[in-house]
Amino acid sequence: MHLSLARDRAAIDEVLLRTMQEAQRLLAGLDTRPVAVAPGTPAPASAPERGVGFTGALQAFTDRYADGFSGSAGPRYLGFVTGGATPAALAGDWLTATLDNSPITRLDSVGADLEQETIGWLAHALGLQGFTGTFVSGATMSNVVGLAIGREWVAEQAGVSVADDGLQAIPPIAVLSGAAHSTIAKALSILGLGRSSLTAVPCLAGREAVDIAALERALDARRGRRASSSPTPARSTPPTSTTSPRSQPCVSASRSGSTSTQPSGRSQP
Repeated sequence: MHLSLARDRAAIDEVLLRTMQEAQRLLAGLDTRPVAVAPGTPAPASAPERGVGFTGALQAFTDRYADGFSGSAGPRYLGFVTGGATPAALAGDWLTATLDNSPITRLDSVGADLEQETIGWLAHALGLQGFTGTFVSGATMSNVVGLAIGREWVAEQAGVSVADDGLQAIPPIAVLSGAAHSTIAKALSILGLGRSSLTAVPCLAGREAVDIAALERALDARRGRRASSSPTPARSTPPTSTTSPRSQPCVSASRSGSTSTQPSGRSQP
């Protein structure tokens, strides 16, 4: 074992104590820490030739980066959707890193069971009993997963699977949104649906909530367009730029990152 790692493991109690003390110092300073720090990148440092261990890493953090973080953990921060972690959540995050398990399998850990129970509690609190899910890293992956499920649902209505058959098995999909989060376009590009598949729908006056009546009109218009065109076989080659009109199933995307699907009247093969 590397010498610096061996020293840190032997002094794990001190490592945890000093980490707690640094966390206490940061939390105690939230009331005076700026809620936003002026942009500026610290001068780059050369990578050390050898591992510096816990003490060196903590020193480098406090010397070069600690003062550059915003006070997002405090009550004055109204920026992004970070901040607001409770003491219990902070402890949970620490214990998660301590256990260092993978929650994707039940072969060697109860991590997956803990995750699914927590999701079940959230579903119950939101009135979504019977729904399942998974935790993701943030807004981008939430929209990627949600739109991927919607994409697969659209394919399923035609008796195919994008996961098995690829995007060529289905015609282009239109995604309707009133106030799409910036990660929606990113998710569409990752999933191969394309940023141009996103169509804006009016929002309610002075709000970012989609106008449901306008959404229904947009969906009805697309259903009518679809009904007036000839059915596309489930496994045909996707329409090209010379094909008109293009058949487009519809997926409506919300700002919060969840997705709901709307059937487009697409005929079964």
